[in-house]
Amino acid sequence: MKENKIKKNFDQLFNTMLQNKEVAEKAVSYLHNEKKIDKAIIYNELLPKKLVGYSPERKALTFPLVRGFLIVGIHYLTTESLEINGQILKEGQEYFHEGSDLETGLFNLQRNFRDVIITSGILDLLSTDLGGVSLPSMTGFKQLQLFSDINTTICFKNSKGSELAAKKILEILPKANIVTLPKEFRDINHLLVGKGQEAVKSLLGKEYKVDKVRESKGFRKDKTFEVVNCRYFTNPGPGNTKATLEAALERANTLQINKILVSSCSGKTAFKALDLFGNNFSLIIVTHVTGFKKPDHQELAEKDRKLLLEKGVTVLTAQHAFGGVGRAFRNKTGTYQIDEVIAYTLRTFGHGTKVAIEMALMATDAGLIRTDEDVISIGGTATGVDTALLLKPAHTQNFFDMKVKEIICKPLDF
Repeated sequence: MKENKIKKNFDQLFNTMLQNKEVAEKAVSYLHNEKKIDKAIIYNELLPKKLVGYSPERKALTFPLVRGFLIVGIHYLTTESLEINGQILKEGQEYFHEGSDLETGLFNLQRNFRDVIITSGILDLLSTDLGGVSLPSMTGFKQLQLFSDINTTICFKNSKGSELAAKKILEILPKANIVTLPKEFRDINHLLVGKGQEAVKSLLGKEYKVDKVRESKGFRKDKTFEVVNCRYFTNPGPGNTKATLEAALERANTLQINKILVSSCSGKTAFKALDLFGNNFSLIIVTHVTGFKKPDHQELAEKDRKLLLEKGVTVLTAQHAFGGVGRAFRNKTGTYQIDEVIAYTLRTFGHGTKVAIEMALMATDAGLIRTDEDVISIGGTATGVDTALLLKPAHTQNFFDMKVKEIICKPLDF
C-alpha cells in the first residue's frame, strides 16, 4: 500500500473516531490497559499525530504499523465480532493488513516519538543505542516528512557526499540538528569502538536551539554581552497573567523554544495559556499537589484536567520539589529543612521565580522535559502568573546543574 494512500485513510479514520466518544475511549483504554502505553503519550503524541483511528466498515480500531518510523501497514482491533476472509473474529481480537507483521507495530516505539536520529547505515544506528532510521532503509527523501514534528538529529560522515545529503534533508526538515563526525572517524561505530559510548553520546548531544538562533541573528560567543528585553511589572499577581504569557510566547518564537511550563491551580491560567500558545508548542501545566489545601483535595477539577488532556496538553501533578518531607518535618517540629531554605532564598527574586524553577525540577523528574533542551517556565504569585524564565533544566537530585539563562519578565516590587 502506498504511503500517501495510508495517510489519507488514517485522516478519514481519525476524524470518524473523534465523532464517536465511546470509540475514542475504547482506543485509549486499549492502548493504556492492554499495551501499557502511558496516557500522556497517548494524548500528547498518538492522538495529535492521528496515529489512532476507527473503521466503521471493519468495526475495528485502527493503528499504523511502523518500521523505523515509516508506515508499512495497518493494525486492527475489533470492537465487535465480524467475519474476515471467512474467519470469525471475536471482539477484542487483533489482526493486521496483509503483508504486515506484529513485530513492526506501533507499540514497539512507545517512548521514542519525541526524538529520533537518522544515520548513514544500520550499524551506525545501532551504535547510537537510540530510536531512529538509517537512510539506506528509506525508499526516498519524501518519507522524511514523517519526522516534521519530532526532534530530529542527523549524523553524517565528514565527506562531500554527506554534505549534499544533509542539504537535501534540511530542505525537508529545516529544524533538524545536523551532527558531523570528526574526519578521523569513518562512521559512528568506528567512534564507538575507538572512544567508547560517552564519546558517541557527547557527539550526539543536541546543540541548544537558543544558541543557534542567537548566532544566526548576529550574536557571537566572543561578544561580551547581549541585549535582551526584560519586563518588570510594578506589582505581582494575576493582573500580569496576559502580559506574562505574551512575553513568554514572543521569546519562545524568537528562540524556537518548544517546551512551555505553566503553573495553574484552578485551571484558569492553563486555559488562557492554551488559547494563546495553541498547538504549536508542547504545553505542560503543573498543578498543586493533591492535598495542598486540605487532605485528598485537588484544586484542578477532573473535568478541566480531562479537557486539557483532550486538547493535547500535558498535566503534571507531583510532589513539589521544594515542599516534600521537609515541610512535614517543619509542620511537626517547627524546624526548616534544606528544601524550604532553598525555596525562601529563591523568593528573594519573587514568588514566581521560585515556582518556575520548582516546576522545571518536577517536570524533568517526570520525564516531560530533557536536561539538554532549554525550556520556558512560567510561575506566579498566589494566582495567575507574573514570572517567565528561560531555563536549562535539571533533575532535583542535580539541582545545582540548573541554569537560569534569561529572566523574560518578573515583578519589580513584591
